[in-house]
Amino acid sequence: MKEQDTSQEFHSRQQITLQMSLTREQYSAFAEWSASIPTLYFLDICGVSATKLSDAALEKNPRKSRLVAHLRELDKPQNCFSYLCALMEKVSDSRGKITDAKLEEQILCDLSALKAFFKNSSVYESDEFIITFLRELRGVAIEVKRPNYLALLEAANNRFALKDPTSPKFRFEKAKQIINEADTLEISRQHPIVMITLACLYGNSDAKKLMKFKADPEKFEAENALADIMAISRFSQIKLQIEYDGRHGGRFLRSDFITDDDGFGEIIKYYKPNVVKHKDTADGRETQLSFDVDLKRILTEIKADEYEQILDLLNQVPDMSSSEFGR
Repeated sequence: MKEQDTSQEFHSRQQITLQMSLTREQYSAFAEWSASIPTLYFLDICGVSATKLSDAALEKNPRKSRLVAHLRELDKPQNCFSYLCALMEKVSDSRGKITDAKLEEQILCDLSALKAFFKNSSVYESDEFIITFLRELRGVAIEVKRPNYLALLEAANNRFALKDPTSPKFRFEKAKQIINEADTLEISRQHPIVMITLACLYGNSDAKKLMKFKADPEKFEAENALADIMAISRFSQIKLQIEYDGRHGGRFLRSDFITDDDGFGEIIKYYKPNVVKHKDTADGRETQLSFDVDLKRILTEIKADEYEQILDLLNQVPDMSSSEFGR
């Protein structure tokens, strides 16, 4: 008897890029049209927390104030806001500083704050769904290789000292050491955690803002950096499915991620997800995710000949679940 195929596959939509000169009126018309597209927005923990701030607190924090103003602009009937990425960020923190009961209380408080904040749009998930999902996820590793990822981040901070600039003549040798470390930890060379670590080596200020390296190893929060990096793949998987469903009669034609972390907000723009495939196995669910990555932009200060060398290194290890790079 033939085994039933339990896989699901979601592809990105085809895109056409145009460049044109627009008058102010034409630009306004395009902006108004874009704002009318039903969109599901995903918030991280920082985005959720901003909705709880008082007017007095916002006056003292211009960055949070800008975020809140942006959220209010998006508060339209056709839009929804999702708590799912914030939930996975909370649950995946392996430091275990909070009890299950306290975590549920915090999450219900977050959901209540979101419902009070948005006047025209709504929160996509029900309280019941979020709490049920929380209980299923709590204590279960969302990423099997999480300890390996944390080890690579700690090596980037402590051993490779990426807080400080590396002389251009030593960068490629250090890049090989970082890639070898990823190999030792059985992390794909094309995984976002490897790419963002290399981005720090090659002078990408946004990557360094995301990592927040510290001179004192005890002060480096590897968990926080990992939460941002893993949000790239988590959100990308959901985005592909939401927009695929939208093209086949679903409610949302577009999805987006909202954060007030300047570094992460720029880094995620380098990643364009192409396809995600989920397959149920005896051990759980296997996910394969493919990206297009703007490698030349993410490796900000790399020279052309060294770029080709790095590209060759990254492509030496084929991985169906890894990113795909083009020259």
